[in-house]
Amino acid sequence: LPARHRHGARPVDPEGAQKVGDKFLAAQEAATQGQSFTMPLTEAELNAWLQSNLASSGGAAQTGPGGQPTQEQVQSSMKDIKLHLVGDQVHAYTLFTLYGKNVTLQLTGKLQVKDGRIRLDAKEGMIGTLPIPKSTLGSAVSGLFDAPTNREKFVLPPHIADIQVQNSELLIFYKSAALR
Repeated sequence: LPARHRHGARPVDPEGAQKVGDKFLAAQEAATQGQSFTMPLTEAELNAWLQSNLASSGGAAQTGPGGQPTQEQVQSSMKDIKLHLVGDQVHAYTLFTLYGKNVTLQLTGKLQVKDGRIRLDAKEGMIGTLPIPKSTLGSAVSGLFDAPTNREKFVLPPHIADIQVQNSELLIFYKSAALR
């Protein structure tokens, strides 16, 4: 990833979480009235919503007896996530705690919807400052999305038809209630 994407601050709209909540309500209302609906989210709104949801989920989990985290604790130890939307791609920067150490994971690629779940077709990735080799990147990202503990986290509600990044905005395409 370019150096400017590694640790730079991402825009966060202070009222973004509320704006996103209002947009979700408008989308649901349109769907119940039989209309399809496309909901755009800016990078600042998306990052504010992610921060709000991360804070409400409690952030990092504490280790159990003996200092060894359980599988669930390792999976739920995310401390921070920021997204940068560029053209039709997403640059994801996450900070999580693994065995008591802060570790960063950075992925760049295109969002996809496959079998009702969101996926990332990653083109580049790094763990800390180490690049993930392209030969293993696909299987590593698939492992993340397909892990039994993560599968449900990436399932989209049935009223969402697609999610894409276009012109540096996240677009969520809703189906009308009549089309379900």
